[in-house]
Amino acid sequence: MSTNETAPAAVPTAIYDEAAALESAGGDRALAAELMSALLDGLPEELDALKACLAEHDWPGLAEYAHQLRSATGYCGVPALDAAISALERAARIEDAQRCDDAFEEVLRKSQLLLARDKASDEAMDRAGPSPPTF
Repeated sequence: MSTNETAPAAVPTAIYDEAAALESAGGDRALAAELMSALLDGLPEELDALKACLAEHDWPGLAEYAHQLRSATGYCGVPALDAAISALERAARIEDAQRCDDAFEEVLRKSQLLLARDKASDEAMDRAGPSPPTF
């Protein structure tokens, strides 16, 4: 690359992709919501388990746990978190402690953004009040 050229900008990855979530759920909004709810409910414990593997330098365990978590993130339409967990899995597979630390920090950031998005969505729903019944 010459000095006059610039590196391409990184494309930001969405925290939540509703279309991808619906596609994974076969167009079933209730199922997509249920999958997302299960992911969000279990996320704190999942992060604790990843952190424990990282603290113990259990690279095979960390890689396997990240791989299992990706099966959930892949179905929920959370591409930013999925990409971060994928990077963590790759770093663990090559047993690179620094990359694992960096990737785990990114997983935490993306998780916090996702949880904050969910909380904001819940608060907006609370302010809007109950939906009128449909007939």
